[in-house]
Amino acid sequence: MIEGDPSQIVMQGAKIWNAWREENPGPISFSKPHWFHSHGLVQKKGGNRVNFSGMNLSGVMILEAFAEGLNLRDSLFEGAQFEEGDFSRADFSGATFRNTKFNKTVLTRANFDGATFVNCNLNRTNLVGASFRVREITETVVYGISAWDLQTSDDMKQSKLVIERTYGLYSELIAKGKIPMMVDDIELAQFVYYLSNHKKIRDMLNILNDKGVLLLGRFKDGGLERLYSMREWFQSKGYIAMIFDFERPDNLSLTETVVTMAGLSQFVVADLSGSSVPAELQSIFSQIKKPVFAFGDPYALFPDLADQTRVIVIAGNDSDVLPGLEKIMPEVEKLYAQRLMQLAKRYAKEDE
Repeated sequence: MIEGDPSQIVMQGAKIWNAWREENPGPISFSKPHWFHSHGLVQKKGGNRVNFSGMNLSGVMILEAFAEGLNLRDSLFEGAQFEEGDFSRADFSGATFRNTKFNKTVLTRANFDGATFVNCNLNRTNLVGASFRVREITETVVYGISAWDLQTSDDMKQSKLVIERTYGLYSELIAKGKIPMMVDDIELAQFVYYLSNHKKIRDMLNILNDKGVLLLGRFKDGGLERLYSMREWFQSKGYIAMIFDFERPDNLSLTETVVTMAGLSQFVVADLSGSSVPAELQSIFSQIKKPVFAFGDPYALFPDLADQTRVIVIAGNDSDVLPGLEKIMPEVEKLYAQRLMQLAKRYAKEDE
């Protein structure tokens, strides 16, 4: 039997640690471990030279660790527990997590590419800027995570992500006969959670209608690049610019998708050279009334839109579009303020 202090043995790497764990399989707790070492006196960010790759850390509780930049590539965590601690920039690529709990753990800019999560709890973990192109994440609690700038991939398998507040595991909830609220996309988890709270829907609609802009136009012959340029311009002005350049949602038609996006916008900007734009505008303004700002050559029935909504045409060639938008933005805000006043007066009368 290999004897020694677990805190000393673990620092000797996977081969020695894993052999020791086979002979000492019981639960182990590390309290405030300092798993960081760099050459020289200065601790450089991401310069951790401690190597835990390929290590079996199953059944281990890790309390308040300092392990920034730790190499945990291809490690195994079965029934492990992380309590707080700093694992920012750590390399968890290829790691396997089963029945593992995280609580208030800092994982900013950590690397989880190729990792697997099954029946885990990521309660209130900080994953800001993390590379999260995992192989699979399923039956895992993601309530309270911070996922700003989270890097994911389209081919990662995601299912049964729990968005209810709980410190337990998915398997524990099911064992109690409870079917929790779940989603199948970690980046949308917080959004869906807010939608489940009907009082938050009002706030979301207010934000989108206050700052949303739908950009319509052609995608070929440089059209999409121009729309992207316009989106960047609007975003620099604090707007949320949207382009329908993604695959159609499974439960909406193309027309329904465009109309839905328009309904979440303060106004619509349309490049009239797009072949589908006339039909899109007709579908939108037959149902909702939002100002439309158009550029390009008007089609025959375009003037008739003025009977349904406020239409402003930006004259000039392509190079004049952004300056033209800059010029009319005060009028845009004025129109929006007038609409708010009209709605306020209308519903104030109904409430009396």
